[in-house]
Amino acid sequence: MRYFKYTDIYKTYNNALKEHYKSLTKDEKATVRKEKLWTKISIAVFLAFFIPLVFVSFCMLKFIPPQEKWGWVLVTGIAKVLIGFVLIVLSDIVAAVLTTPFWKKAESYNVPKMKNEFSSKACEHLRSYYGLQQPYIVTKCFDATDEKFCNKDICVFVVGEELRITTDIVKGFIHGERDLGCYAFEKQEIVLTKKHRDNQLVVQLEADGTMFLLGYKAKRFIEKNFICKETK
Repeated sequence: MRYFKYTDIYKTYNNALKEHYKSLTKDEKATVRKEKLWTKISIAVFLAFFIPLVFVSFCMLKFIPPQEKWGWVLVTGIAKVLIGFVLIVLSDIVAAVLTTPFWKKAESYNVPKMKNEFSSKACEHLRSYYGLQQPYIVTKCFDATDEKFCNKDICVFVVGEELRITTDIVKGFIHGERDLGCYAFEKQEIVLTKKHRDNQLVVQLEADGTMFLLGYKAKRFIEKNFICKETK
């Protein structure tokens, strides 16, 4: 058994944004560009206020006189840390207030909402990385040793001599945080057990201390497309 996961969680969302942008009209694309421009301006103006304010704030700490006795040195050090933290927070608040008009300008552009149809396209790189191919099934994972998979729709498929389980990357999703990684099993590792769960027939897949409780159709799929190949 092995586990692997795609590392760039932001690529999924970036792919969705690209597909979203390609689907927009000329006027909508112009609106998106303006919104991005004003967002960049807002960030630049915020930093232009925030950095000098923080610098001035820390310069003010130098006016606290140094102490010679170790007790007062400790008290003064703690006071400087607390005052410095408060000054950073105040600098952030002041900079945010001063740049409010710029953020409102950026938010004034009505950018079209992203459609659900881009979810599948956003996960094309994950389907390639995990090797998703026919045959495969999408079924429910009711319980698992890896709690991230609990109550999730998952893909079960075969790649070469491995059975692989990952989240539903067929229908897909927008945000990379929903990628749960992929478990890969060899034939001799897995044990399938038929079970009942709330009057529902399910199958338990176990391998090397790892367990998945799946919809019963996964049992037929695994036996037909993975286990039975062992006798051919």
